[in-house]
Amino acid sequence: MTARLVYGEEERLLPWARERIGIEAFRPDARAIGLERGGELVAVVVFDNWSDVDAHIHIASDGTRRWMSKELLLATFAFAFTQAGLLRLTGMVDETNAQALAFDEHLGFVREGYHPEAGGPGVAMISLGLTKSRCRFI
Repeated sequence: MTARLVYGEEERLLPWARERIGIEAFRPDARAIGLERGGELVAVVVFDNWSDVDAHIHIASDGTRRWMSKELLLATFAFAFTQAGLLRLTGMVDETNAQALAFDEHLGFVREGYHPEAGGPGVAMISLGLTKSRCRFI
């Protein structure tokens, strides 16, 4: 099945990602890259909370393993570090989401902090960072 990267369709990509991540909204500066297979979205990467050197990254998938592709990883990090000129990406993951934490660390993200109540009452978040110099995908 042919994969296709989707750009510039935030009105479609952001709601799909919000639903799967379980958040109400991304920041107004959100930009997204999607991956389709057979005309159906299987993954969306969202960047928001931009600064001159950093953005927050959110990854949403259809819950299967078929969304992972080298094309999406290359597009994600090329967009952030080459096109946008960022020096780092920051991710926030619920401390109980061991699968997401392991995935992010496999990509090269490093745990940087523990944030009690950052995800709401009783929900602690782990912050992770990936610098351009540590990114193996560019």
